[in-house]
Amino acid sequence: MTELILSDITRMAGGYCVIGLERKGEKFRSIRPLPPAGNAWPPSFAFNRGDCLQFSLSSVPLIKPHIEDRRSVAAPSQTGKVTEEELLECLRGAEVAEKLDQLFGSPLRSGRTGASISAPKCFRSICGAEVQKIRLKWEVDQLRAYLALRAGEVLPDLPVVDRSWHCFVESLLETIQGANRVYRVNRYLSTRMQEVAGTFVRLGLTRPHPPRWGRCQVMVDTLFPIPRKSWLEEFRSHQD
Repeated sequence: MTELILSDITRMAGGYCVIGLERKGEKFRSIRPLPPAGNAWPPSFAFNRGDCLQFSLSSVPLIKPHIEDRRSVAAPSQTGKVTEEELLECLRGAEVAEKLDQLFGSPLRSGRTGASISAPKCFRSICGAEVQKIRLKWEVDQLRAYLALRAGEVLPDLPVVDRSWHCFVESLLETIQGANRVYRVNRYLSTRMQEVAGTFVRLGLTRPHPPRWGRCQVMVDTLFPIPRKSWLEEFRSHQD
């Protein structure tokens, strides 16, 4: 059995992709436990970020850069839980980078609608980074982010696939009645993120398209801090 601290839960193909941290001495490494079939866990996946889970894992044929993949041969069981602060400390002891070309081992190709990378040149598909500035915007049923790393390099437009953040923004939208719902949510997100002192992100790569030799798109898998219930209550009070 392999014990993982669940670190990333992202929306994918009608279900969820999950990643966990395995302790290796004083450090951690990321493992992506795949369900017994396919790549996405079903919507009924009941666990949360920070849960400590035991998996029975086997190997799978690896396609770069997703070297973290392992196949789960049974449903996981929970053995404990860590706090958000403890999880963040673990993530800082896993795969991290200060500059863009250190994230996945190959230069990124950035554009106005995201960033991509050549799959065969990558040596991993998940990496953390400290962020000095972030802007969030909801566009056409998708949350997107502008990131400035601590080193000053910028990723101008990335999709955010973090389950917690998507659920939070959808709750904000459900709160509002009448016109200008998206505008009001984006204005709140802008104000809220300006008040956040320091953020940490986990950036991940999509599956390469075409497989084996194509390009991968860059996504925001996890964004800290995790949305607070108090933020939703604060937003609701301003709408009354």
